Amino acid sequence: MVIIMQEKEVVLKLYHNVYMGIIGIECITDKIKERPLLKIILAQKSEYENLKNELLNLCEEYHVLNKDISPLAKVSSEMMSKMKLMGDNTSSHIAKMMMEGTNKGLIELEKINNNYTGTDEKLKKLISEIIKVEQQNNEDLKGFL
Repeated sequence: MVIIMQEKEVVLKLYHNVYMGIIGIECITDKIKERPLLKIILAQKSEYENLKNELLNLCEEYHVLNKDISPLAKVSSEMMSKMKLMGDNTSSHIAKMMMEGTNKGLIELEKINNNYTGTDEKLKKLISEIIKVEQQNNEDLKGFL
């Protein structure tokens, strides 16, 4: 079954993808002890924030309303991160957690990429850009495993 996504839906899904990356990072930054890992994670957060701002503009352009992440999703992410870090807050474990989140995001991004058949070239380019960012984020974290 082919699912065709419209621009509004794509923009909202991209926004949520990037925003969840920010939330995930905010949940773990205070647990990072290794300075090189913290530097990478904060750089990734900055990149996500730039993408989020770009997507906010697209939300306005496409009249996307109700774009906020549900409070339940935020709390769930925070609780899950805290639970996972209770037993192990080593750099290796944190890198693994971040890569798992990134991989979830990449799966969703590939679904979006495969199902968006619209003509907005700017949006197509942004989908590809976010995929590349996520792939690079994983590469940056591999050395900490």
